[in-house]
Amino acid sequence: MKRSLLTAALPLALLAAACSDGPDEAAAPEPAETMMPVEPDGGIGDGAGPPGPVTAETIPAAFRGVWDYVEGSCDPASDLRVEIGPETMQFYESFGEVTRIEVAGPQDIIVSLAMEGEGETWEMARRFTLSDDGRRLTPAAVGDDQFEPMPLKKCE
Repeated sequence: MKRSLLTAALPLALLAAACSDGPDEAAAPEPAETMMPVEPDGGIGDGAGPPGPVTAETIPAAFRGVWDYVEGSCDPASDLRVEIGPETMQFYESFGEVTRIEVAGPQDIIVSLAMEGEGETWEMARRFTLSDDGRRLTPAAVGDDQFEPMPLKKCE
């Protein structure tokens, strides 16, 4: 009888010990390592997406002024001359109103324009890269637009 009582009491004693609040550090489980979520773009899982482009309200001052092809005369009749203002661009036979300016760096911007000229209207975007000395401006195509970059010089 003692043997069956011991057999029945032992599991109860172990169960009671497991439920006690006593400081048994050897039996304390290690805290689970919390994994930080990672987003598809490689972010840290804080819910934020990749940073958006930096935009400007007006064309930066370094890009403004009258520009012409490097071999041009800077004369208003020059067909590659462009006059860049804070919110507009005047080309030889067309005019563009700035709709968006993305600033890729102090010498690199992308300008989106609502264009009109010769009875037509269209949308156009150009990347403008300024030389280190600020005397040359190189326009380039953006997107599917096919465009031969022709460096421009600053007219005085």
